[in-house]
Amino acid sequence: MKKKPYGNTGGLKANHLRRLQNIYRRTIPPRFLVTPELARELFNLSLEIRRQVGVLVDRKGRVEHVIVGNDRQIVIPDISNYRAYAGRL
Repeated sequence: MKKKPYGNTGGLKANHLRRLQNIYRRTIPPRFLVTPELARELFNLSLEIRRQVGVLVDRKGRVEHVIVGNDRQIVIPDISNYRAYAGRL
């Protein structure tokens, strides 16, 4: 099953949806919070679609969610299924 971008994706061009979906293929090395290439792609997409774009990445560097908001905010999806310990992010 292909993962789809979460959030405000209505009205986006097919090219933008494809580029957002391709972000799921990326991995981030453990020593980085974000790679320069991923940051650049998120920035460029955000400018083109005039909406905020974000990602949630797991500890192994896999992109778990690509989130599209509006011009002012993004809404983080429900992540209650992920393990969490008190006092830890």
